[in-house]
Amino acid sequence: MAVYLHIFNLIIKRQTVIDKYAGGVDQFRIDYDLPHSEINQEDDELFSLGQMDVDEFDFDRLIAKGLSYDEAQQRSDDFIVLYRYDDLPWELNWIAHNQVFAWHVDTSPDIILKVEEISNMSIDALSEQMKQGNNLFKAIRNGKI
Repeated sequence: MAVYLHIFNLIIKRQTVIDKYAGGVDQFRIDYDLPHSEINQEDDELFSLGQMDVDEFDFDRLIAKGLSYDEAQQRSDDFIVLYRYDDLPWELNWIAHNQVFAWHVDTSPDIILKVEEISNMSIDALSEQMKQGNNLFKAIRNGKI
């Protein structure tokens, strides 16, 4: 599965939320208004919170809910902050991206091919899909957009 990248993205593995986040997945969805958000997303393996600036992420809230963050090294094994137009700011073995979408490394090759196809579409082709009611810029789950 894959999540669309906004300018800045805080990405967390679903399993980390299950294991560590106070209240689990249900509370996380409430806290970040996932059912109603146009920016925050989830697929079957990742949660993604989007912002226009990295300073808008509330690391203290995540830490208070049980996730870890190393202030001194400015990194976490529980989540990553990804600027769409750059490489990963620190190494994690569970995430990959192409600067348009991010996905868990265990994502099926079929989904990755779909992600690459969408990522390489022309503006005209994307516009035509939007006119047909197909929003290609949202999370891809189980092969469906």
